[in-house]
Amino acid sequence: MNCNALASLGLKARQGLSLTAQDFASRWRPAPAGLAEASAHDLYLAPHCDDICFSLGAFALRRQKGVLLTLFSKSGYVARPRTVAALGHERIDAISSLRQREDLAFAGQAGLRLCFGGLDEAPLRGQDPFDIAGAEEDAWRLDGAVVAAILAAAIDQPKDRRPWLFCPMAIGGHIDHIVVLKIVLRHYETLRARWRIAFYEDLHYASAWHTRAAGLTRFRDLAAKLKLRRSPWPIGPAADKLALVALYPSQFVDRPASIKPFTPAQRIPAPAHEALWSAEQA
Repeated sequence: MNCNALASLGLKARQGLSLTAQDFASRWRPAPAGLAEASAHDLYLAPHCDDICFSLGAFALRRQKGVLLTLFSKSGYVARPRTVAALGHERIDAISSLRQREDLAFAGQAGLRLCFGGLDEAPLRGQDPFDIAGAEEDAWRLDGAVVAAILAAAIDQPKDRRPWLFCPMAIGGHIDHIVVLKIVLRHYETLRARWRIAFYEDLHYASAWHTRAAGLTRFRDLAAKLKLRRSPWPIGPAADKLALVALYPSQFVDRPASIKPFTPAQRIPAPAHEALWSAEQA
């Protein structure tokens, strides 16, 4: 995740936000009762190393159960490039290994079994990560690999109740996030036979109001058939989530000292929280 993209995305999003978009971004209803139930079969889908920690880290830490699947686990991004001395393919291998070790540390803290999808992130595929013109084509091209990774990460189906699958909402407009969302929505009914599905607000992106509102509008259009309810999940002590975020030092020039980038922006001030949207009733 590149935090420097927030400013330009927020500027574009300021153009013409409707009351409908603002209402959607602020919507709140009680969470499905079943979201409070953690299972070792719950599946957290992360486009990249760090996405679950930044977006749902406190939620996952509290639950201490489940599987973390990081799909685009081959990466060439670090916040301080000079910290990686290798060149060429060796540099990609070194950065990927570094980021995967950070993910492993988070998974250990949150009690998650970690799996990697082994896919190349957008820049390694020769794409600008915030140019979404090719997102639909990518979603079709990567469909088989993503679905195969999801099924490979799944463990035996529990007999009593479907576990949860947590999918990004693609707030922020990163093409890899949009690809994952599009694939999950395409296979929504098939996946629901095995999992109850909830969508999470991508942080840090959702911490900027205009970026969040624009992203939620895009999500609303993509998921128009779903009657979704938003549920906030309080972070609790900010220091606890910041300690989790600090497990990913490769993504920061300076260690974050504020919880603000890791809680969704609200028009009406609200306690620091993470947010899920779901159409499930129980």
